[in-house]
Amino acid sequence: MAAAFYFCTQKTGFHEDEYYTYYSTARTAGFYVEDGKWMDAETYRNEFVVLPGQQFQYGLVRQVQSWDVHPPVYYWIFHTVASFVPGVFSKWIGLGINLFFHGINIILLTFLSYLAGGRNEKLALMVTLFYGLTPAAISGVVFIRMYELLTMFVLLCAVLHMQAVYGLQMDGQSRGRVEKLSFIRFLLPLMVTTYLGFLTQYYYFIFLFYIATAFCVFLLWRDKNLWNCLRYGISQIAAFGLAYLTYPSCLGQMFRGQRGAQAAENFFDMSNTMMRFRFFLNLLDEYVFGKLLAGFLLMVIGLFLFLYFRRSRGQLLTQDMAVPWWSLGIICFAVTGYFLTVSKTALLLGDTSNRYQLPVYGMVVMLLFGIIYMMWVRCVPWQNWMGCMAAMAVILCLVIDIAGLMSGRVVFLYPEDQEQIAFARQQAQAGTPVVYFYNEGAAWCIWDVTNELLEYDGVYFAAAESENPIEDSIITNAYSLVVYVADGADIQAQMDRILAENKYLTDYALQYEEKYCDVYYFYGRKR
Repeated sequence: MAAAFYFCTQKTGFHEDEYYTYYSTARTAGFYVEDGKWMDAETYRNEFVVLPGQQFQYGLVRQVQSWDVHPPVYYWIFHTVASFVPGVFSKWIGLGINLFFHGINIILLTFLSYLAGGRNEKLALMVTLFYGLTPAAISGVVFIRMYELLTMFVLLCAVLHMQAVYGLQMDGQSRGRVEKLSFIRFLLPLMVTTYLGFLTQYYYFIFLFYIATAFCVFLLWRDKNLWNCLRYGISQIAAFGLAYLTYPSCLGQMFRGQRGAQAAENFFDMSNTMMRFRFFLNLLDEYVFGKLLAGFLLMVIGLFLFLYFRRSRGQLLTQDMAVPWWSLGIICFAVTGYFLTVSKTALLLGDTSNRYQLPVYGMVVMLLFGIIYMMWVRCVPWQNWMGCMAAMAVILCLVIDIAGLMSGRVVFLYPEDQEQIAFARQQAQAGTPVVYFYNEGAAWCIWDVTNELLEYDGVYFAAAESENPIEDSIITNAYSLVVYVADGADIQAQMDRILAENKYLTDYALQYEEKYCDVYYFYGRKR
């Protein structure tokens, strides 16, 4: 948590989707720029904050999300927190929410590792120690979107299933009869988790589908009785039904919306399967295991072969380990299914695509460490050395994590924005006007430089497709000028529009490049 908080303090800029988080939960009149018009800083800023008198408008938040591709629970939470600080635009609104859920996720991952690993406290703490300091985990905290909340519901779903596995096994063994799934302790909490998880991000459904499949196989293997499976399935159908009644737009967004159609197309396109799998596997390797995933897998293979050839096969699954192996098997099936399905459907956005696999990264670590541990204790007879081995494992984990954090693998910090904001602040203090030439079909790209534009008293917006001269008196009489030109626009044409009407400006130079635009500085003789 301390490491996560430290990197939150280092966050300087925002991803465009993070700006959308603020905008879509605090929407007033709707972000709209007009060709040839100024927008003052207060008007621009108001589109990203909850204004006094507009707090707790949950119906509006749901309506705005129905126009997009996401369900509303995360935005309701964000809107609630922002409503307590009306008029404030701060990274700490989003980061505070993420830190809160990240703390819960640490507890859930520890408890899940404890259950799935055969109630081994040392293994649980080792999993949390390693994963909690990985660049992937820290990146999830500093990314102001719904993925920490989604991770919480995915982990909670896994914990509830593991508790049910242990409860059924222990109760059945002690009483010698088939036990029903508890409605109060399992089915009802899982219904609530599914309802909220599905309305947080639709990827929750993917994880639930696979863990439900493995869990039902376990139920049928255990007691050869369909009744528990039917009660389980009916409860989940009821949860999805309530989710639909709450947010009817969900089905359209999943199957007919822009992202839903795109995901379906990617899923059924077999030609890209290996490319996508390698892409996400490389992200897992680099941002979770520090490019040492192959080494961990070789250790698993080596231990398995040692047990297979040097000992009887029966000792690999002894009676006392039946429940842990079932637990790891159920989680492994769910995590593998989620990872492969998301690899087929998610957007390929470089290192920022880590967000899509974030909910299962911790469980991947748990599975790998759990399998290694349970085979290791059967391979190594010298129990007196276990303390030394544990200390070496802790040191190895910390070395891998610290190396990853120091190598700049934490995503979504945008330290380069610090210089750009400083430039904008310097020009604003000097009274330099700013012009933004935007593409009319992609005005939302303006969000990407919000932290810079807010430094100015106002911004003059001009459509790049327009051929109208820039005749505003502030622009035509300026002896220096900052100009943003959207990608894809005819740069020379926009430069000529400025120079044609201003007799003081004689030249310009590229100041720096942004993701969706280039920034130029105009200069010339003084008045």
